[in-house]
Amino acid sequence: MNWRKGLFYLLPPLLAFCAIFSVNFKTDLSAFIIAGDNAEEILLANEMQSGTLSRRYLLSIGSEDKSEPSRSFMRNLRNQLKAIDGVVDAWSPGQQNKITQTIQSLYADYGNAFYSLEPGQNLDELFSPQGLQQRAIFLKQTLLSPQGAMVKKLAIHDPLLLTIKGFQSLGGKMQQMASPNSPYKNLILETAMAGLDAPAQSRIQIAINKTFQQLNPLAQYQMEMTGVAVFAVATQTLIQGDIAKVSIFSSIALMLLFLLIFRSFAVLFQVFSLLAIVILGSIISTQLIFGYVHGMTVAIGATLIGICIDYPIHAIAHAQSVNPSKRMAVIAKIWPSMLLGGITTMIGYIALGISGYPGFQQVAVFAVTGIVVSLLLTRFVFPDLMTAKSSKHLNVPLVSQWAGVCQRFRPWLIIALLIMLGMSFFGLNSLHWMKDMQELTPELDYLKQKDRQIRARMTSIEPGRFVMVTGVDVESALQKVEQVYPVLEQLKQSGELSDYFGLYPWLLSARRQQQNQMQLEKYLTPENRRRWKQALKKQGLSVKRLGTLDYSLKQPLALQQVLETPVSKLIDSRVIIGQKQTVIMIWLSDHQPRAIKKALENIENAQYFSQRDMLNNMTEDYTERAQRLLMIGLAFIILVLLVRYRSLYKTVQTLLPAVLAAFLILALWSYTGEAISFLHLVGFLLVVAICVDYGIFYQENRGGDIALTYQAMAASMLTSALAFGSLITAESTSLRILSGVVAIGVMLGFALCPLIIKTKKV
Repeated sequence: MNWRKGLFYLLPPLLAFCAIFSVNFKTDLSAFIIAGDNAEEILLANEMQSGTLSRRYLLSIGSEDKSEPSRSFMRNLRNQLKAIDGVVDAWSPGQQNKITQTIQSLYADYGNAFYSLEPGQNLDELFSPQGLQQRAIFLKQTLLSPQGAMVKKLAIHDPLLLTIKGFQSLGGKMQQMASPNSPYKNLILETAMAGLDAPAQSRIQIAINKTFQQLNPLAQYQMEMTGVAVFAVATQTLIQGDIAKVSIFSSIALMLLFLLIFRSFAVLFQVFSLLAIVILGSIISTQLIFGYVHGMTVAIGATLIGICIDYPIHAIAHAQSVNPSKRMAVIAKIWPSMLLGGITTMIGYIALGISGYPGFQQVAVFAVTGIVVSLLLTRFVFPDLMTAKSSKHLNVPLVSQWAGVCQRFRPWLIIALLIMLGMSFFGLNSLHWMKDMQELTPELDYLKQKDRQIRARMTSIEPGRFVMVTGVDVESALQKVEQVYPVLEQLKQSGELSDYFGLYPWLLSARRQQQNQMQLEKYLTPENRRRWKQALKKQGLSVKRLGTLDYSLKQPLALQQVLETPVSKLIDSRVIIGQKQTVIMIWLSDHQPRAIKKALENIENAQYFSQRDMLNNMTEDYTERAQRLLMIGLAFIILVLLVRYRSLYKTVQTLLPAVLAAFLILALWSYTGEAISFLHLVGFLLVVAICVDYGIFYQENRGGDIALTYQAMAASMLTSALAFGSLITAESTSLRILSGVVAIGVMLGFALCPLIIKTKKV
């Protein structure tokens, strides 16, 4: 058997080596909690993880005296930021130099394709004798204006200045993005790495701050930044801190508790070697199945120590009560109870795995792997490790006394329990369900507030709210978008929408471009050409250079052509191209959501999208799903117990402590006014799955000594409560919720066993 011992003690360092060099850790909370239920939401989620928006920072620079940063400072800062490794570009929002050049070089040739959203609109008026005279006057005035140099280059290709019509409203929007009335100067910085690549983004954020400090040695200016990457790095820091705190605190606390209970360093080393194998094996298994391991999985998985330690605790407690020669036999005797307890606990975690919660699928694999490994090691390896010669009896303070009180005063205690349950039923009417998923991350509220402040300085666009239009390809999506524009214009006229930011005038569907060109071609008659030349002569303008009206038909301007110009910085974040679907977003300024939704009802594949509404809908869906899972998990546990005991009474008696523990906690939350989320329900499921083990051990008492069995149960309860209770040290609200529910639940479930399950005198 020595080879088993050698392999057992060799496994932890080998598994640790494999984990260090093979495991890919992620820390994005959205990847743990959020999963889209439809193609649009999945596409948007992918865009948020690695798309253009995720890779951009918004930087806002100001000063305490509200004076604007100098142009030279901003120019130097912009140039220095561009030099950072991993930064693609940095620019000022609303910066028009390159955009103007693009209009001159590209769009001037497409004036006949982009002059209108409605083919033929106002052409009758334009090509009337009076209309052509007015257009010639407008051309002369524009050439003499401060923008004359730009218009001169444009007019050579587009003498009717059809291009300007589409871009007239754009100037105001560009100025709005430049924050003309704000003491802040803003920059947009784009990185090559995905926004959720937290390690790379952390390096870039350090470099951004270092660059700013070097250019600002006297701290004359202050800089704030926001963006997906800022949240990603903050979340990673939060989770890494939680993992470290929870792991260190729970490990040290469990070691001290174990030493206090068993008073043996040898046993401590053996048990924690087993737990190291369990945790490392679970991490590697999760990596093999999912291709990565989420930080939250490790943080929650650390609590698995408190569950998996139960099996060696029961083995040690019973083995130390007999002579060394009988230890193998006594462990084999209690093995069926350990196996049944492990199966019922796994049912709870498996229910999480089929829930659809992305993170809990990992937690399920992590936990089931750990429980299986712990059971097998406890049964087939652990007996060979125990070398202590003397027999020791476990003695956890107050445990025997509580069991005695339950037997002595059972009728009165049951009456008190029934009264509590009755009061709890009344309290359920006041349950408050969490409606907003953002309540699960109050620790990031400071970033959310800063994000709103910075975006308000740059534009009136409401982040996370837009019209989402979908199509099988870019062309079909653009055609659908062109049906939405008139609707939004009507909402602007009625005052229900302040403004919107679509793709026009930068891009139109190929069909609309062709329609515009063909409609214009009908008006380019010899008579209209003659009238135009006369209008030019009357204004003293060059007929030779401006009188040809050469608006020949061209191939439609495609999205890819536009994305190869500086205009891409304005529109690329509003177009998401998937393998089977294209999503186009029309950003909205201040608006009335109900009016937007109602106006879009009759337009297929066009819908109002609110990120907060999506999260709230997910919260409601997750809550309903968690309720079903709680019932399904409970049903499967009942089924397993029925197969085992062949008795409904015995099954109910075994399960009742666990169910009542979860119910009493639910009642407690109702009286405190705590908002109940799907995470609370997940906690209740774990309480039932863990506490049913106590009912099984107490009911079966395979060791024959109920006092010893309850002592072993007490030790395992304390480790589980301590493991889950250690989550209270985390900053993450999600972890603290699970901590409160499960830690209190396992203590209640343990305490109710001798009261509900009647045994012989302890």
